[in-house]
Amino acid sequence: MDSNIWRLVVDSNSYADFSVSVSPAVEKAVVNGEVPPTIFLSIFDRDSITIGVNEDPEQVLDLDFCRQQQVDFRRRVNGGGTIYAGKGSAFLVYYVPTSHPGVPDTTATAFPQILTALSGTLRDLYGIQAEYRPLNDVQVEGRKLIPTSLKIEHGVMNFRIVINVREIDTEVAARAMPMPPEKVSDKALKDLGSRFTCLEREVGRKLSDEDLVTLARTAARDAFTGHTLESGAITDRERLYAEEFRQRFDNESWLYAKSERNRLAGIVQDGDAVGYGRHKAIGGMIWATLATRGDEVVHAIINGDWHPRPIDSVDRLEKTLSGVGADHRSLADAVAGFLGRTDVEFAGIEVADLMAALDRALAARKPYRAAAGC
Repeated sequence: MDSNIWRLVVDSNSYADFSVSVSPAVEKAVVNGEVPPTIFLSIFDRDSITIGVNEDPEQVLDLDFCRQQQVDFRRRVNGGGTIYAGKGSAFLVYYVPTSHPGVPDTTATAFPQILTALSGTLRDLYGIQAEYRPLNDVQVEGRKLIPTSLKIEHGVMNFRIVINVREIDTEVAARAMPMPPEKVSDKALKDLGSRFTCLEREVGRKLSDEDLVTLARTAARDAFTGHTLESGAITDRERLYAEEFRQRFDNESWLYAKSERNRLAGIVQDGDAVGYGRHKAIGGMIWATLATRGDEVVHAIINGDWHPRPIDSVDRLEKTLSGVGADHRSLADAVAGFLGRTDVEFAGIEVADLMAALDRALAARKPYRAAAGC
């Protein structure tokens, strides 16, 4: 297989279903060398939401409202935060080996490189003032146009770009995804309607599927060199993988895997204390839950919408904190030691950021019976 011949796939799916089935299937096939490096354009056929792999739906969604409004939601395999994607908008996803020349292999380099290139593509194609906003957005005059998420594992960069093509019902989206005040504290525009925009609004006209294909081709050309992009289709092997991943990730066990309801049960006892803390870092929101027994941490839950590499490093951080002294110095030493590892990257998240959330959790501890309502 010629590594310089890449595949462009154009398809139609819901954002939520694609994220837990087709997307990991294509990534697996690229990792295994069964298909060429792939640029995938998925045009959404209905509204839906995904939350990041390290998020708790009970923290970031109004679940009752989502069910009442029949808004589909899933917990995806990638990092990042909660995203509402409307019908007619699209997903542009890069599944590209980091061994290819010019393909970034770290989070800190991937976001600025790919999104600066994409901003230039949008300016050239449509004449709009698109610009990269760290860590992982493209904006137009302060309004978010494109949210993204990233996963780099097994030698493949999976870079996911949600292109907000059409207007969404911002009232429904805002109700479905309640925004913690820390999330918008550094933004001039606070409410969802003013903070977000869409491509058709900025361009001033309707965009066809052919327009989006041109955008996908041009964006891939601007982001990467040394390849030829040829139209292709999903293989039978990828369809099989997709169904296997759908069975694995489209269920409540996976959806609530980062939820306190599952993770404290059987660990925390009456007489223990539980506290909660939040902090907004450059890399994203951090949600910390600390369960302590006496002077020791018995369990830590670290949720958030940043982009850890590797994905399971957040789980490893939580295990590192278990058994640590329930005081600032002990926790700070453990966090600093973990972030100092060469096999972990929390782009935009510093020791001080994690400690801000953990210190608030320490200070807010209450007896478990009162905190959990047991």
